[in-house]
Amino acid sequence: MKNFPKAGLLIVTLVIPALIFIFLKFFARNHYDLPYFNPERNNAGTIIVQNGDTLFHKVSDRIFTKEETVFRSKLTVIHYLPETCGDTCKLVISQLQRISALHAEIPELNVLTLAQDAAKQNAEVPGVNGKEWKLFTYPESETTSFFEKELGIQKDQLESAQDLIILVDANGFVRGYYKGVDPEEIERLMAEIKILAYEGNVTK
Repeated sequence: MKNFPKAGLLIVTLVIPALIFIFLKFFARNHYDLPYFNPERNNAGTIIVQNGDTLFHKVSDRIFTKEETVFRSKLTVIHYLPETCGDTCKLVISQLQRISALHAEIPELNVLTLAQDAAKQNAEVPGVNGKEWKLFTYPESETTSFFEKELGIQKDQLESAQDLIILVDANGFVRGYYKGVDPEEIERLMAEIKILAYEGNVTK
């Protein structure tokens, strides 16, 4: 009779972990949800909700006169290159070199730098305009309008946040904003790029 408590304890010890394993294996979902940014708003400024879900803005390249940028079916990292690239800007450029190297394992990754003066800026961005990292230049009005209307960044914010990096998924949704001078933020960005690539970036 004295062995029954021990036998019961042994069964519990063996069965409970097995049940937990089975539950995790067949019912749990190993998924890391990245947030969506820039909800769509109506003329009154109210967030638009459709069928109980918030509608989020999809980034479009139609604002540009030269349609060279492509966001569909690509994971795109976007960076703004200011007129004068100081120490902060150069540090961000070095981090973008690391990020662009991910193209070797994630071919659908685009790194895109937007500037307003190609001739002046090309010399300050080593490695740009390769297969995995492009520099595009547009008139100031188009560039600032794109950041404001498509990425949710106002002109005054754009000029002051020279280290800002933005992640757009393959469906055109903004999925993250990162400080390019913060190593932890860069590690998070690179991890989240891999997460989106691994998940296949299914449309929300």
